Amino acid sequence: MLMVFDINETLLDLAPLDDVLGGAEVRTRWFDLLIHTALVVTASGRYQDFAQLAGACARTVAPEADAPRLAATLRSLPPHPDVEPALAELRDQGHRLVALGNSPQAVIEAQLGDLGFDAIYSAESAGALKPSPAAYALVEHAGEPPVMIAAHDWDIAGAQTAGMRTAFVTRDGRRPLPAHPNPDWTVTDLAEWARSLRTTS
Repeated sequence: MLMVFDINETLLDLAPLDDVLGGAEVRTRWFDLLIHTALVVTASGRYQDFAQLAGACARTVAPEADAPRLAATLRSLPPHPDVEPALAELRDQGHRLVALGNSPQAVIEAQLGDLGFDAIYSAESAGALKPSPAAYALVEHAGEPPVMIAAHDWDIAGAQTAGMRTAFVTRDGRRPLPAHPNPDWTVTDLAEWARSLRTTS
């Protein structure tokens, strides 16, 4: 199977941003505002650079934050503990692993440089942020539908609309959207999920 991974929060832990933005609560407000802004931009049929949106939202919720330090920290976020074992297990099973994010291509490549993805796609190339169908159409595939793995309900919804199968990761206790098609998998630990695919294939 072709496995398509979202990046921020799904693969990478945002906690190091707490020191930059002024605490976990401020970081949560910042990211919620960033996602809300990106969704409004996309729903309005426009495109804006996701990294620039991140900076603008930081200036709103944490005006004293050091902008260059924010940018540098975003490029060096660590993976969650379950990520590298999951990727190794999926590779061992013969799956192809790619990443699809809203950040500019250069940012994503810096973030994922050591994780060994077969391909990295940025919504920048589509001129439309996820969950626009144009972003998911960047992923080159043939045959069975790819699986989108994401910790965001809006990303799961966008991937479903694009014809992908989906795995929702319940980071921080999140749950799938109500009154919406369920994801194919709801996952609490990526490594455990990856191992389960071996036993069910």
